[in-house]
Amino acid sequence: MKIKDYFKNHYLAIFFAVLVGFIYLAPNLFFVLSLGGDYQGIPIMRTANEDYYLARIQEILDGHFLVASHGFYEYKDQLPTAPPVGEFFYALPALLFGVSPANVLMASRFILPFILFLLVYFLMRKLTGDAEIFSNKINAVAGALFVTLGYDLADFRGIFKFLSGGDFIGSNFLMWARPVNPILGAIFLFSFLILIWKIIEQSGRRAINIFGASIFLALMIGSYFFSWGIALSVTAMLILIYFLRKEYKAAKNLIFVLLSAFVFSAPYWYLMWRSSQSPWYEESLLRSGMFYTHYPLLNKIMLAVLAVYILMLFFESWKCKKSNMVFQFKNWHIFCLAFILGSLWVYSQQIVTGRTVWPYHFPQYTIPLAMIVLITLFYNILKKESAYLWRAGIFIIVFFSLAIGIYTQAYVYQKFFYEYAARQSYVEIFNWLNSRKKDCVVLVRQNGREASKIEGLIPAFTHCNVYASSWIYTLMPSDRPQFNYMVILRLNGITGEEIDRYMAEHKGQENGYLFSNWKGLYGVKDFPDFSDSLLAEQSKQFSENYKAFMKKDFRAELERYKIDYILSLGPLDELMSSSLRDVHEIFKMKNVFIYSFN
Repeated sequence: MKIKDYFKNHYLAIFFAVLVGFIYLAPNLFFVLSLGGDYQGIPIMRTANEDYYLARIQEILDGHFLVASHGFYEYKDQLPTAPPVGEFFYALPALLFGVSPANVLMASRFILPFILFLLVYFLMRKLTGDAEIFSNKINAVAGALFVTLGYDLADFRGIFKFLSGGDFIGSNFLMWARPVNPILGAIFLFSFLILIWKIIEQSGRRAINIFGASIFLALMIGSYFFSWGIALSVTAMLILIYFLRKEYKAAKNLIFVLLSAFVFSAPYWYLMWRSSQSPWYEESLLRSGMFYTHYPLLNKIMLAVLAVYILMLFFESWKCKKSNMVFQFKNWHIFCLAFILGSLWVYSQQIVTGRTVWPYHFPQYTIPLAMIVLITLFYNILKKESAYLWRAGIFIIVFFSLAIGIYTQAYVYQKFFYEYAARQSYVEIFNWLNSRKKDCVVLVRQNGREASKIEGLIPAFTHCNVYASSWIYTLMPSDRPQFNYMVILRLNGITGEEIDRYMAEHKGQENGYLFSNWKGLYGVKDFPDFSDSLLAEQSKQFSENYKAFMKKDFRAELERYKIDYILSLGPLDELMSSSLRDVHEIFKMKNVFIYSFN
């Protein structure tokens, strides 16, 4: 097919894909244009963990390609527990074109949602007959808009809260604006599913489709547990269904995809095996979201979709019987069922396996699959009965997806414009640090919210590391986080007499440093057969440990680990300066003071 004919056939999808990309890019585009010459390279970063991902990308640019420790200097020679496969998709353009990771991030705001929209669109087309008619195309457009812009419409509690006058939007841009994951995982997942469909339908060259599907699954394995977890579960369900239907060729091809993917992802499995030899491996897994539990969880949205699916099949079967036709279970039925069963299984597989990784992230992918199943059923079954109902449904989906997407982006932009405009002044600090020796270490005095923000941005925008942080998702001993917390408290002037009262008033901060797993970190009520016993133990002992720490020479304690500078909002008081000895101010910008430790 010629490019001209391709655009002619898919102009509607391309138009909306461009629109979706622009909606994602618009807040930072308008931010840059509004600031003009005052923009210094720090975009509005209002999705979860953007500084974390930018720090990992910066670590690659600094030559630490395995990203074993993006925050701490001491553990860079360790092996990673999370290889930076996704981060390389951002680091490579920065290396090739000589642009900053922040600028690559801004460009990705347009490019990646654009790609994701088209992938969902083409998957929807395949599940609904791929007919070259307007209704099939606009139905697929609605599904792609639902996934890329209307994801939050699945949050029924949030919608009811909004209708009651509450704040439904919150403080974050749309989910797919987040760098690296889940956006890359979604792109790999939907590319994988399209190729799996082509394998089943025997569309195109079998070897190329199997190779492509295997590569995308291998990329998921190396980059994001939640994307390959759902991909593997859906594929397993497809294999089981086709095996039960005695369609052994289809099942064999899918098994071959899985085997090939595990071969292609061999470097990942080798790294994980090597990492598992570390004495800190189990502790690091727990700090990264691992749960050892058999507690069942229910994917309520997918259970509801399963009920709708069964009702629709009964309805379709009844219509066939009424028309003296034989009901046929087609590939689109099978794929929708595999999406449902795979989503239910992945959310509760720990019942059998006894382990899971923060299952609350799986809805990032199971909700889009639920949306695709519902719109597929809507088109393939209900449209035949009532074109008016179908048109009304498509209009509602398109309208509300566009409305919630535009409103979310505009609301968060307006809410945080001035905060991020003020943060452009940080660039002077970052430029100074970037002029220092590579892999220097900065201890940030966390005396306020802005100080903690600067701490997170230092590894993201400079080649320096931080000394004390709650970023402990790496192979490192469990006593380092407790030491970090004691350093932060002492630097902030908390005395031994004040520690018990301070900890009682700052439980969230305490949990952020002393947690051993995410149940303790986030106060999760699920998984009663699993507990953060180390958090309770360390919390109980911390007061006495801190009092003993206060009696030690502070400078000598800090010298246990590499340290070059101390950054503080406001000057260090005389008592602290005297206890540190020989620190002297070497940089000052407004209220930011940097002291040389050496």
